[in-house]
Parts: sequence; C-alpha cells; structure tokens
Amino acid sequence: MDTIKIPLTDQIRPIPNIRTRTFFVVKARLDTDGMKTALDTLIREHWRRLGGRLHLDNATGFYEYRVPQTFEPASEYKLFEWSTETKSGSIDAAAPQLMRKPVPEDCVSDSGVAFLPAIPTYDAEFRPSSWPFDFDDSPADAPILYFHLTLYDDATVVAISLPHVVGDQLGTASLVRAWMNVLAGKAPQPMMDEDPLPQGREWSQLSKEEARGRKGRMHVRGTGEYVFVLIGFIPDLVLNKEEQEHVIFLPMPLIKSLRARIVKQLEANGGDPGISDNDVISAVMCKFARIHKGPTTLSLSQSVNLRGRTPKLSGPEAGGFLHNAMAHSSSRFHLSKETPLHEIASQNRKGINEMLTPEGTEIHLAIVREMVRRKQTLHTCEPFEKSYSITSWSAAWKDVDFSPAVVGYSSLEKTQQEAHPVPELFVCGRGGEKTTPRRFHSTVMFRNDNGYWLDYSGTHKNVAAMKAHLATDPNLERL
Repeated sequence: MDTIKIPLTDQIRPIPNIRTRTFFVVKARLDTDGMKTALDTLIREHWRRLGGRLHLDNATGFYEYRVPQTFEPASEYKLFEWSTETKSGSIDAAAPQLMRKPVPEDCVSDSGVAFLPAIPTYDAEFRPSSWPFDFDDSPADAPILYFHLTLYDDATVVAISLPHVVGDQLGTASLVRAWMNVLAGKAPQPMMDEDPLPQGREWSQLSKEEARGRKGRMHVRGTGEYVFVLIGFIPDLVLNKEEQEHVIFLPMPLIKSLRARIVKQLEANGGDPGISDNDVISAVMCKFARIHKGPTTLSLSQSVNLRGRTPKLSGPEAGGFLHNAMAHSSSRFHLSKETPLHEIASQNRKGINEMLTPEGTEIHLAIVREMVRRKQTLHTCEPFEKSYSITSWSAAWKDVDFSPAVVGYSSLEKTQQEAHPVPELFVCGRGGEKTTPRRFHSTVMFRNDNGYWLDYSGTHKNVAAMKAHLATDPNLERL
C-alpha cells in the first residue's frame, strides 16, 4: 500500500468535507460501456491514485491517499462507483430550461435576465439518492470517484462526484480530457505527482505587514476572532431562516453592455485595472445580495485559479494536474445602495491583480498553509462585518469534448472523426456542504454565446427585491 500526502493547500476548511457534484449534459447518446472501460484503463494504467482511498491520518488530522500497489480485478476491488440509467423522452422534457436561452416568458426583465429552476431540481434528476452528499457521508472503503450516466433519447448526462480535496473544477475538466483521450486511443497527459504551487515563503518568514496586510484580506486569525465574525451573520440567519434557490441566467449582451459602461467610467476616473466579465458579474451579484438592506462594510472574495499563472502550471504538463490550484483574492469596501457597479468591479479586480503578483501569490499560499495547520476556514470577513464570495467554473469547460464517447464515433475513419461535430455541452452542478447557508455566495457555472448561468440563493425578501428592481431597470443602469 502506497501512502501519498495531499498538499495542505487542498485541505483548508470546508474543502475536506465537500464532494463537488458536476453534471455534464451532452447533446448526444454516449457509449456507456466504452466509457467505463476507458475509465478503468485510465485509473489502472495511468492515474492510479484515483483508484485508491482517501484516509484521514489521525496523527496529523490531514487527508492522504492510500493506493494499493496492485489493483485487484474489478470483481474484487472497486476502482470507482459506476451506474447507468435509461429514461425515455427528450432531455428538454426531463430537465426544462437547460441547454437553451430562456424564452421571454421565463424572464423577469426585458433584457433577458431569468430566474430558472434551482440546482436541486436537476440534482434529483441526475444524481442517485444513494450517493454521499458530503464527504463525511461516505461509507467505509468508499471509492474516490462516483459516476452516473443518464441516457435520454437525445442526450446523455454524465454526473461526477469528486471530493474537493482531490481536485477543483479545472481538475475535473482535466480528468474528463484524460478519460476521452484514453477512449480515443491516445495516451493521457501523465498525472503530475509533485505539488506545483509556489512554496518560496513560509508563514514564519512573513513580516507582520505581509501576514496581516490590509483589512479584508485572508489572514491567520487570532484566538477567538472568528467567533466575532460569525456573530455578524446571526441576526439575518435567525430572522430569515428560509432561502430561495434559483439558477440565474444573465444574458451576454447585458454583461457586455455593463462591462463597456464600467470600463468607460473607470477610464474617466483614473484608469481601467483590467475589468473582465467575471468582475462585472461579481459586482452585480454583490450589489443584488444586499439590494434590500442598509449600508455595511463588506469583504468580497473571488476564487482565482493559478493554472497558467505559475511556472509549473503554465505548460502542457498542467493537463495532468488534478488538485486544487486555487487562490482567494478579496477586497473590502463600504457598500450601500448608492455604491456604483464600477467601484465594486474595480475593487474586485484590484484585489485579484494584487494577489496574482509572484510575491502576492507566495504570501497568500504561505498564509493558506498556516491556516490549514491551525484548522481555520477560508471564509474571509472582518468581525461584525459582512461578506460575499463568487466562484467561477465557466473557464474550466473550454475545449471539453465528449466526441470520442459518442455512439459510433470509434468506427469512423480518422478523417471522419476529425470532421465530426463536437456535441453541444452544458454544465451545471454544486459544491459546498449540505448545512452551509448559500445566501452569501454565488457560483458562475457555465457560459456560452447566449450568456452566463449562476447558482444563486437568497432570502425571500432578497429575491423579491431583485425581481422588483429588474422590472423597472432591466439594463441595470441604476443598480
């Protein structure tokens, strides 16, 4: 049995207890038998640690892989959980409002913003109820990976449950690409064994200014500090216990229009720090989250992936890295109904830019590792203040192609395979623990030419206030 350590950067709370559930909706019938065989080959012959088990080392309190030196036959040892299900009818009937631009009757504004059925609706349709929700729900000797394929007349949904301690969503995409390469008869990118994240600084080497820096930045907390952070959230959680969940669709023309307006305003007031669509979405969702509330001081956090931004994750070998390459930027500012979107977007981008400098990244990762040693959570917020966070998965799905899994693809000539159209893809899903309130966070799950799909939750008052604002300000000119 081989023991393989998992980097500390994969183990900041609550990541060790999260099983991320991702649903790849592929507009084609897929070859389930071929996919299962290819996955078995990928794990047995290439990415072996995925066939092991996650083990909590009681001496350190950290997870590690335990991988058999030789895998027994599938009849005696389960490399992964696998199941399939066939349902009659179209994916559009089983999962309405997926894979298409919302029609006008679905929209709450003339600009095309729509509040669609929530992720639990699709989770119930695509995920077996027997699957563990949180990692702590896993049965003894549970495999790392869970797969379930649901076949419709015109589509296949590939559901994957991956422990967050094993990988982020760009890692999930790397897993799918490696899997499809094996299915196509190609060698997958070798799995990266070393920890590629910068380790040039240790917590003990940081100056006081580097370790704490400005308020609102992720830092190692003092004894008892987090209690006072939580106190600031208790009144809202007590007075507004119920949450209303939706998938929110933000149309691409609206985001591009907002981005152009924000850039123009910033250029007239000192310069554009490099505003992206995600900065615009972060500003909109941050403002919407408190549209019905009074002014406050808020920390806005953004998950940023370091792939392509650090030396060891900038080449083709990065395709063999499954684990988390996340950093967590943040900005802190006064937020009220009068705070303009361009100010929020600018603050968010400046926080990202600061963290992505080589020095900023090394300091951030040294802080994260020390927080893990002290069993602290990644939640960034100052005592008695408020917070909001955004995670974006949308970049992960670029170039994900299930063509090798399409029924009949393997029998085509090479020239026919090269000309084969890439099947239409939509991705949704959810991470996070079962008991965590979701009103303080949004996830950008997917984007295409039509727009962006977000996993969102809010109180009933919050959702009502959002819809009321959109009805009179569909282009968000007064947000």
